[in-house]
Amino acid sequence: MSEQLREEKRKIEELHEVASEMEACHSKEEVYHLGVDAAEGILEFDICGIDVAEDGYLVPKATSTEMPNDGYDALEADKGLAGRTFQNGKSFLIPDVRTMDEAEPVQEQYRSILSVPLSDYGVFQAGSREADAFDGDDLELAELLMSHVTEVISRIDSQSALRESEEKYRTLVEGSHDAIFIHSDEGFQFVNDRVAELTGYSREELLRMSVWDVVHEDDRERVRQIIENDEADDDTPHYELRVRTKAGEVRYVELSVQVISYNGELGHLGSARDVTERRQRKRKVERQNERLKEFASVVSHDLRNPLNVAQGHLGLARETGEDRHFEKTGSALDRMESLIEDLLKLARQGQDVSETDQVDLEAVVRRAWSTVSTGAATLDVAVELAEIEADDGRLQELFENLFRNAVEHGGDDVTVRVGVLGGGVDTREESNADEAPTATHGGRDGFYVEDDGPGIPEDERERVFEHGHTTADGGSGLGLSIVSSIVDAHGWSVTATESEAGGARFEISTA
Repeated sequence: MSEQLREEKRKIEELHEVASEMEACHSKEEVYHLGVDAAEGILEFDICGIDVAEDGYLVPKATSTEMPNDGYDALEADKGLAGRTFQNGKSFLIPDVRTMDEAEPVQEQYRSILSVPLSDYGVFQAGSREADAFDGDDLELAELLMSHVTEVISRIDSQSALRESEEKYRTLVEGSHDAIFIHSDEGFQFVNDRVAELTGYSREELLRMSVWDVVHEDDRERVRQIIENDEADDDTPHYELRVRTKAGEVRYVELSVQVISYNGELGHLGSARDVTERRQRKRKVERQNERLKEFASVVSHDLRNPLNVAQGHLGLARETGEDRHFEKTGSALDRMESLIEDLLKLARQGQDVSETDQVDLEAVVRRAWSTVSTGAATLDVAVELAEIEADDGRLQELFENLFRNAVEHGGDDVTVRVGVLGGGVDTREESNADEAPTATHGGRDGFYVEDDGPGIPEDERERVFEHGHTTADGGSGLGLSIVSSIVDAHGWSVTATESEAGGARFEISTA
């Protein structure tokens, strides 16, 4: 092997070693300097440098130690030999720049120039004060060295772009209003803060759990089938399900899931949005629409009957002049007024209770009794009633409707009794009739209203709270519906049963 070939082989091997050093670089500046150092030390180019394209200029980034102190400034990226090299992506070997006007050397003392492009990044140039200082072998080795430089710079750019993309994605994911997670067979692999907020578990707890630990137990099989079916169709499923929080609360979420590759394994990328409030608003609107239908039914039917009666008797009164027809007309109009009042109450009670306070239950009971036409009926407060958390006005309307119901079905001489549930003790029988009853303050689980009237048949007790259901002649069927609405608005429950006297008993549980 000739000395020249051995020398070329040595340089190639050393350039590959430099390429390995470049792979460990984290910045492009390091790569540029290693490239120039290799050109100076291995290729023996005394004067060389790397210029990088920035804003339409080729800007010096690294120069050899022999570069004159005055060096050179940035050049326009389309000017001179460097510009031609960069624009055309083609290497140039100029034996004598004095024979090429377009070369436009920066320093007049340079005679020969070697110019190599660095892809879209810039150019490498080596110069000599002597003509014919470079040959074809020098150009090939320079191109080999710059290919290493370009490859490493491209990798650094790609890694930087990837880091930037990952950072943007992470920022979007962490700042998302949706709960975003990655799940595999082993459990959660990633969760954002919104998942923790939605479920009540910390991120650390979730990363030790499976998604099925938070999916509502009654929805798990359905969700599994949806995912399996949509995976088979290569589609992204969107569906609604329930989750159970750490505190046991049930929340409704709208979920979308797609299959991804994560850490070399198949996983699921999920995005969940809490729709509990939206679902509640929807149900509230549905209830309001149902009440609108109820109102339409009452207006078209219940109000039409007394209206027809009033119109008929008014016509007869005009013909005969008999007072009884005016009385019938007046009674029909009073009935219409009562129905309209009940409808307005029912509409108001369709709204949820937003503000409550501690109210004196006995004071509300006695105030309600005084506002109802009870005739000779009797009110019996079994014990002193404790305070209760409620909306004062709506609670009074509840008692008004229960009292009115008792009088309508039990007659003017009915006795209505009010007491507390859950341990209240009635000591009235042990005290003198002229004295106030000795009272306890137990019974915080709720209260009851009962009478000694004819009672409610057992097979009717679940239906009495339905709109329009009544057994009284001329009843609107709205009174107990209003009671049920007020109870629901407070988050309580109401049950119809039988009193000890065989009459009706309504138990309102507040526990």
